[in-house]
Amino acid sequence: MNTTINGVNYYYEWLSAYEPNRPTLVCFHGFTGTSQTFSPVFQKERELNILAIDLIGHGRTDCYVHPYRYQMECLCQDVALLTERLGIFEFSLLGYSMGARAALGFACLFPQKVRHLILESGSPGLKGQTERMMRKRSDEQLAGFIMSHPIETFVEKWENLPLFESQKRVSHKVQQTLRKERLSQRGFGLACSLWFMGTGVQPDFWQELAKVKATTLLIVGELDVKFQQIAKKMQEMQPDFSIEIVNDTGHCIHLEKPQVFETIVVSFVCS
Repeated sequence: MNTTINGVNYYYEWLSAYEPNRPTLVCFHGFTGTSQTFSPVFQKERELNILAIDLIGHGRTDCYVHPYRYQMECLCQDVALLTERLGIFEFSLLGYSMGARAALGFACLFPQKVRHLILESGSPGLKGQTERMMRKRSDEQLAGFIMSHPIETFVEKWENLPLFESQKRVSHKVQQTLRKERLSQRGFGLACSLWFMGTGVQPDFWQELAKVKATTLLIVGELDVKFQQIAKKMQEMQPDFSIEIVNDTGHCIHLEKPQVFETIVVSFVCS
């Protein structure tokens, strides 16, 4: 389904039959992903409405809009209006990787709307100015590569990053589905996401963690040492955060172990 928010045509999909009396879980995918990444996860009928949104520049949501529309604050404001248009004024929020950064930003900007916050392989951003500038430069270089090469060339490069090594162990069918999802993207949308919402330019939310009111769970993979360390540092800043480390998984837990991931999420939201 589509709806226009502030001039941007957003695609969203209910992954479960919507019932107005049930709580809702809103899902944000990662970079190069779409709302369909969560379809294999939420296949059982649960006491939850599952709403997945294609974030700006991805999937079937607009990408050819003013680049400033990609800024995280604009995206969060759009999601707030989209959910209100659907009659949802309080919900749980799940984000993966880039989507986790956006979900944390949303929870900081609209604390009254988020009941439970689940960050899968997420980060509050970068603290130091030097680190931010280095990452910004790296994101700009990758965006330039995307704009100057066919999407197939970029996907080949992206799939072979060490961060996604453990994804090569999933079934061939799942790998093909993931590859098709990545190949469906448009270069301009991916590049704008890096330029205007990449880790190097996003707001630093480290100092905001202590103010997060939502009951929060950080999910990380056992093989993803970097994001385990980030999760532990986040918990030091906000001791109320819980951490779930999933055995024998890397960065994308919901892809590598969808049933385990679904059980963790549903148990957390419905507890």
